[in-house]
Amino acid sequence: MYVCLAEAMPGSKLWEGIRTFDDAVFGFVSGCISEGLTRFMKAATFLGSEWCIAFLAVMVPALIFILKKKKYYRHGLLLSANIALGALFNQVLKLVFRRPRPDVLRLVEQSGYSFPSGHAMNSMIFYGLAAYLLVRRGRHWSRYLVAGFVAVLVLLIGLSRIYLGVHYASDVLAGFLIGAGWLIIAARVSDRIPG
Repeated sequence: MYVCLAEAMPGSKLWEGIRTFDDAVFGFVSGCISEGLTRFMKAATFLGSEWCIAFLAVMVPALIFILKKKKYYRHGLLLSANIALGALFNQVLKLVFRRPRPDVLRLVEQSGYSFPSGHAMNSMIFYGLAAYLLVRRGRHWSRYLVAGFVAVLVLLIGLSRIYLGVHYASDVLAGFLIGAGWLIIAARVSDRIPG
């Protein structure tokens, strides 16, 4: 049974609607499970993991420093600070909502609470700001292709969390929405940085 927040507030039409949405999405996604697709989804989920994003959040400013691109120092530091604060906010939200993970077939093990999806929220915050900075500060036309690739990557990371059975669809959707709101604020801050 796909347990949902509806059990915490029985009779609520909102939570019943969320449960129906979660069940429908999981029913569709679970019908696509295959060995090859599972390998692909595990790779996608890794790109949204805290380890991968933390590594990139350290490497991007380090690379900017090594290449001596002084006008991008502040943007590199903003990228790192943005994800650090965003990830902390995600953990606070998880502790507030304390939603258990889905009780379905899990293709990977995952501990902690489910709502909102950290992978979805953090990938939107980190990769989204990186793409925004590239489009705003870059000069080559290929920056738009990279930004499009990043958008697809972020969507795949969210989908992988549902596919692997560690998040409800509503967790992922909430992660994207909260991450997008955070991203808008970070983009406005980045616009005030000279360079």
